[in-house]
Amino acid sequence: MNLIDERIHDRILAKKAELDRLRPLPDEVVKRLRRNMEVEFAYNSNAIEGNTLTLRETQLVIREGITVSGKSLSEHLEARHHPRAIEYVESLAKSELTEAAVLGIHRLVFDGVLENAGHYRNSQVYIEGSDHVPPPAFEVPVRVAQLLDWLTRNPNELRPIELAAIFHHRLVSVHPFDDGNGRVVRLLMNLVLTRHGYPLTVVKKVDRRRYYDTLRKADNGNLKPLVDFIARCVEQALDLYLNAIKPSTKENGLLTLAEASKLTSYSKEYLSLLARKGAIAATKKGKNWHATPQALEDYLGQKGKKKRH
Repeated sequence: MNLIDERIHDRILAKKAELDRLRPLPDEVVKRLRRNMEVEFAYNSNAIEGNTLTLRETQLVIREGITVSGKSLSEHLEARHHPRAIEYVESLAKSELTEAAVLGIHRLVFDGVLENAGHYRNSQVYIEGSDHVPPPAFEVPVRVAQLLDWLTRNPNELRPIELAAIFHHRLVSVHPFDDGNGRVVRLLMNLVLTRHGYPLTVVKKVDRRRYYDTLRKADNGNLKPLVDFIARCVEQALDLYLNAIKPSTKENGLLTLAEASKLTSYSKEYLSLLARKGAIAATKKGKNWHATPQALEDYLGQKGKKKRH
């Protein structure tokens, strides 16, 4: 079962191979990236669920222990707890994922925030904005156990990113907790990715609407948009690492799409469409897409090959 757009998948494999060739990575670079990614992950994962701390405030809470005026205690705790939850997830990468670990991650993130942190829900819940109705509470332990067995066996022989994305959807569909399901699921998705050598991958708040849209499509049986969405998130994580390690050149410098359009016959709007579809390797900074001259050259080269055939 191949669900990822092959253009995206080929780029990801090439970038991962390049990153692997550069290992061992410089310690200082790895530490800096790790610290930045922890804050990025905590901010975005919490913000998707309504936490109002800004990226800068999240950094201050995590790194400096500062209390931000006007923000709730729960918002502070959700930020502070994420780095140790990420560390715990990474420690599980070489072992089989268990029910105790799933509950443990929920407890780590929501200790002091939710009364039932680390426990399954005991009543029916509904997902806001979705027609999908999660199973009754009494079925949750069995459903989670079945899903963890499926993850271990991978009977459909899914590729790592496909496995991570579909596991993400199946677990959030069970909705095992009263609250905090999305944050736990995004952490566990990263557990699957980490096992296969991918860096910490962030689902960004700016993409919240598209993210939820792909989840709704997955609820209706169309998994491909979600898989491609997660694949693009993985690709951007790889880009972040490679850009931090490789020397900066004219070919790998990021351009706005307005700048990039001057190097091609395409408009900024058309390049934006290509970026959203994953046809070109583009990186999102804030709400705006950026691409490198090399990415444009690669896309034009692929298009030229198709014409010749």
